[in-house]
Amino acid sequence: MNTKPLLALLGGALMSVHAWSAPEYLADVDITSFDGTVLDANLFIPETPAPTEGYPTVIFTNSWGLEKHQYHFQAKELAENGYLVLSYSTRGFGHSGGLVDVAGDNSIKDVGVLIDWLESNYPVGKLGMAGISYGGGISLMSAAKHPRVDAVAALSGWADVVEALYPNETVNLVWGTLLVATAFQKEAELEQIWSDLRDGENMDQVINFGAQRSAVGYVNEINQNGTAVLLSNNFADYLFKPNSMTDFYSLLEGPKKLMLNPGTHAITEILGGNDGHIWSTSFRWFDHHLKGEDNGIDTEPKVDMTVRISNKLEQFEDYPVTDESTTWHLQPRFTLFNNGSMETDKYDGWSWSNEFHGGSDTFAGTGIPLISDALEGFGIPVYAPMMAINGYYAIEYNSPTQWETLKIRGEPKLEMWVEPSKEEVQLNVHLYDVGPLGLGRLITHAPITLHSDRAGQEQKFEVDFFTTSYDVPVGHRVVLAIDTQGYVYQKPEDTNYSITVPYSSSKVSSLTIPHL
Repeated sequence: MNTKPLLALLGGALMSVHAWSAPEYLADVDITSFDGTVLDANLFIPETPAPTEGYPTVIFTNSWGLEKHQYHFQAKELAENGYLVLSYSTRGFGHSGGLVDVAGDNSIKDVGVLIDWLESNYPVGKLGMAGISYGGGISLMSAAKHPRVDAVAALSGWADVVEALYPNETVNLVWGTLLVATAFQKEAELEQIWSDLRDGENMDQVINFGAQRSAVGYVNEINQNGTAVLLSNNFADYLFKPNSMTDFYSLLEGPKKLMLNPGTHAITEILGGNDGHIWSTSFRWFDHHLKGEDNGIDTEPKVDMTVRISNKLEQFEDYPVTDESTTWHLQPRFTLFNNGSMETDKYDGWSWSNEFHGGSDTFAGTGIPLISDALEGFGIPVYAPMMAINGYYAIEYNSPTQWETLKIRGEPKLEMWVEPSKEEVQLNVHLYDVGPLGLGRLITHAPITLHSDRAGQEQKFEVDFFTTSYDVPVGHRVVLAIDTQGYVYQKPEDTNYSITVPYSSSKVSSLTIPHL
């Protein structure tokens, strides 16, 4: 039998299908917004005919400092699968006009104009929004303000601007400075808000500015709209920490999914990290909620957590992922050259106290800002020589040796009694995985700045560490290391202070670790 004609016919048919499915690309689309501002966009249009209900449609919103070309490859892939895809530069970025307003009213109104423009020119079906960082935040805010947004993929986005820039009343100096410095066309208010935050002035206005731009304050609107929300954040993201996103996730009542990954802010998503899991899951999310595909994502576990360092993916039905925990109680150190301990029993000895001081950083820290955080996404942890941490400027507590793997999942919590010598003091609390050789690998950390008129008085504070997923190996210990400065955060103007830690049966400090 001569099969050549048949093969030629099949080959021609395949070529025709490929040519037919190649999307049309409009590289430069100018869309005039409500106030005359021209937004620069591009558009992929499927060559395939629109379904009866219209094209599934996705709007991509750029990250801070980037523009409409950021998602070119993702947009093209979606268009090849039948999506109408618009990517645009938010006002003040790229070739778009206007001024950056940090997801303010103008930026959110722009989204409504973009949706109107799409619906006026093309058959639009269900519509989704996606973006990394700034794009993720705007996507969530738009889901609250525009009921026409059916699904969202917010990657390294935020739910709470105040928590991002002022975690535990501590100025996020590195990230805040970077954001303000890289918005070249910004509203004057942004510069003023950042100045006030750094100086601790007009804080009511600062908090209000952040609250108006925080999706957590509009979660009821998102729930009423029934938006399907996918969230992805990274453990070493010290800008948009995963804690506020896990809190936001717990408030969502509609379809939702949460991904927590190693790495720092936005880098994991931009570089296609986590073995491509973030983007492939986002596409499946849209395929189900915009195209109606029965791909199973609605029945799978809602929470994906990738273990730090090992990069092992785990799935859980919901968040929190465990209700198991261990509480260790802090016991005193007896010289500046040794550590206190953490025991399961409460301290019940003689009243005692330890003291450490501000004025200098120590080897306890988060590594090189931005760089160390990014490397963690590739399995390279932040190390610290625990023996070199200066006991005059810090204090450490050792857990018992672990004789089985301690699988930490969630937010460890520290409850601690202190007596600060000044009204404003800062504490940087770190958890390390320490092996027999005394080298520590950072598990998680958190800053807290105490503002109080009770200087010289004993007081108790509570702080949640940043969400983590970490396995402490057999034979290792967890070490709590506390000092008063860190590269990421703005330190108090006066660092000449001391911190006294009291121990008694009525002043019990403790560390609680959630684990599997």
